[in-house]
Amino acid sequence: MELMGRGFRQIMQESPLYFQILLKFAGYKLFNRRSPLYGSADIINVCNLHCDHCYWWLNRKENEELTVEQWKKIIDEKFKKQHVFIVTLVGGEPMMRPEVVELFVKEFPKRACVVTNGTYPIPNLKDIYFYWISIDGTEKIHNNIRGDGTWAKTRKNVIDYVEKNGEKAWKDIWITMTINSRNYMTVKQVIEEWYDYSNKIGFQFHTPFMKGDPLWLPFGEKRSKVVDDIITMQENGYKDYIINPKSQLEIMKKSWGGKGTTPIDCPTWAILSVDHMGREKSPCCIGSAENNSMKPRCEECGLGCYSVLIGYGMKG
Repeated sequence: MELMGRGFRQIMQESPLYFQILLKFAGYKLFNRRSPLYGSADIINVCNLHCDHCYWWLNRKENEELTVEQWKKIIDEKFKKQHVFIVTLVGGEPMMRPEVVELFVKEFPKRACVVTNGTYPIPNLKDIYFYWISIDGTEKIHNNIRGDGTWAKTRKNVIDYVEKNGEKAWKDIWITMTINSRNYMTVKQVIEEWYDYSNKIGFQFHTPFMKGDPLWLPFGEKRSKVVDDIITMQENGYKDYIINPKSQLEIMKKSWGGKGTTPIDCPTWAILSVDHMGREKSPCCIGSAENNSMKPRCEECGLGCYSVLIGYGMKG
């Protein structure tokens, strides 16, 4: 038996951490006390790709980075001090800083996951929770968004990892797909193409930073059908593979995050997000620590990490 990729023995070992989470939930429900449950860290300010849909390039300003020792301080003073349960490593491309990835995995055994474009070889780290491999459609559409040859390179690295690291290696690979106006019709194909080489797949929708973003899939019949199709596939053969709860998927049919660039119902407090210099980001994990930076349009948000919390009854 597994729960979110965690076996019985692991769940028992982590029971003190679950107690901390229960305390946080109780504090929120009873006293509206808001304490972060999860963490997000941009461990690098460089990426080897320049994807058309990526928010990160919009606010990138400098190339400074923290040392491993400085990241250890951030871990202790921010994430551990606030009893953050799981930390997601993003960037830039986090696999360009393997030494920082290894640090987080050591400090958060089985509780650190890495969002990667998969174009670098995937290291077999004993205590990794899992790798989120970003896939943006079938090969042609993925390459159109991320660059020529990227799909094949990612595919090879994933298959190499699964075939060379033991019979359970596939459990470390989770697929994440950000649905937009270019790839929404490929959801079923992505599921079929990656099912044999991955443990789970999660979906979210592209969040624009400006009105009229051509990649945004507007609320309406087309978007609702995409959601309904995912729910149908989940109910017919992919129950254990598609990780999104139905409650979350239904929420993403309509506006739920806020008004303009201001979060209202979104529980942005639940994820402690820091940038590549360890500064806390606002209003959310795709925001910025800079006051004059561009902000995501909350009223058109499609982020899975916050909508799933809304689906579980948490609000901002």
